[in-house]
Amino acid sequence: MSTRSVLLGLATVLATVAIAPLHAAEPSAPASIIVAGPSRSPISLSIEELAHLPTVRVNVAFLTGQGTHSASFEGPLLWTVLQKAGVVDPAMHREQVSQSVVILGRDGYRAVLALGEIAPEFEGKQVILAERMDDQPLDAEQLRIIVPLDKRGGRSVREVARIEVSTPLTGSQ
Repeated sequence: MSTRSVLLGLATVLATVAIAPLHAAEPSAPASIIVAGPSRSPISLSIEELAHLPTVRVNVAFLTGQGTHSASFEGPLLWTVLQKAGVVDPAMHREQVSQSVVILGRDGYRAVLALGEIAPEFEGKQVILAERMDDQPLDAEQLRIIVPLDKRGGRSVREVARIEVSTPLTGSQ
């Protein structure tokens, strides 16, 4: 190996080390959740925007592989989040009964709710986007959908990345 090769290699390492703190100091993009609807382009709601919405507290207990898990969660109603994003119209009752809400976690896990379950004019279930668990804040990347009264926690999606309201396709018979 020549002296020139060693010096070039050393210069590359030094340049990388010198630049690394600049990249580390750059602010990262604020955490957010993508919300989409059938008649609107997807939008991003920041954690700060979500924090300004009114919150609800729900206590849940559901079965897991390790037994019953009980906890208290706080956060805005999912219905309120969908309204904030402009993907539901509270006056359009007829459409609400045929729409669904798909919640996608950062790990690809997904669950589906009927929009009528959370619409105040129908079931009005207190499904929330939890920001706190047992009075402790959740990290911005760990927000979670909580579906009270479910016997199992399968629809309580962790690390929510995207929420989408959709109208299922109708099949021909």
